[in-house]
Amino acid sequence: MAHYGKLLATLLLGAAAIFTGCQQQGRNSYLRTPRAVRFQPVRTPLVQRSISRLAREVNIKVRIMPSNSRQRRGARRLNPAFITIHSTANHSPSSTAMQHSRALCRGAFTNRSWHFTVDQFMCVQNLPLRETGWHAGTAAGNHNSIGIEMCECENRGHNHFRTWDRAAKLTAVLMKRYGINLRRVVPHYHWTRKNCPAPLLTNGKPGPKWAWFHSRVDYYYRCINQGKSNR
Repeated sequence: MAHYGKLLATLLLGAAAIFTGCQQQGRNSYLRTPRAVRFQPVRTPLVQRSISRLAREVNIKVRIMPSNSRQRRGARRLNPAFITIHSTANHSPSSTAMQHSRALCRGAFTNRSWHFTVDQFMCVQNLPLRETGWHAGTAAGNHNSIGIEMCECENRGHNHFRTWDRAAKLTAVLMKRYGINLRRVVPHYHWTRKNCPAPLLTNGKPGPKWAWFHSRVDYYYRCINQGKSNR
C-alpha cells in the first residue's frame, strides 16, 4: 500500500507540473508577436507630418479617472508592448467618447477601465499611459497593452469610418511613441477569443476588415516615419 501511495503521489505531482507548465506556456504564448496581417498598403500618397501634428488630428481630450476610483486600485505599472483594439458594443445615440469618459469617472463600469475612447469627433484619454487598465480579460493583456475603445453610437449623422480612422491615427501615434510593431496591434479577440471589436472582425475572427484596419494604421505610421513601415 505504501508503494502505491508513493506512486500515486508521484503521478499527481507530475500531473500538477504538466498542468502548471501548460498554463505558463499558454500565458507566454499570448505575449509572442503574432503573425503579420496580410493587407494591401493604402495607395493614397503619403502626407508627411510630425507625430505631434498627427496627435493633434486625433483631437485628444485628457479626462483621467479619479486616482481613488475602484477601477484604478491595485493598478500596476504598464509595460506597453501591445495595443489592444476594442469596440464598446453600445449603440445608444448618447454613447459618445465623452459620455463613456464620464461614466468611467463616476464608476459606472465596475472592474473595467481602458486608456482611450474614440468616436468620430474626438479621443478621450481615461488613464495615464504608465498605468495598467482592466480591459483585455487576461493578466497578460492588461499588464502589457494599451486599451483603445471605439464607440458604436448610432446617433444622427454617425460615421463609423471616421471613428475607425481616428483610432488608426491614435494607434500609429502610440506605435511610434513606444516602439510597438504593427503585428502587436491586436483585437481584444487575441487575448480571450471574444468577438471584439465586432465591427472589424469577420464571423467573430480577424479577417478582411481587420486587415483593412491594419492598412490604415500602417498608412498613418508611414506618414510620421519617413515613409517606412513597421510590420
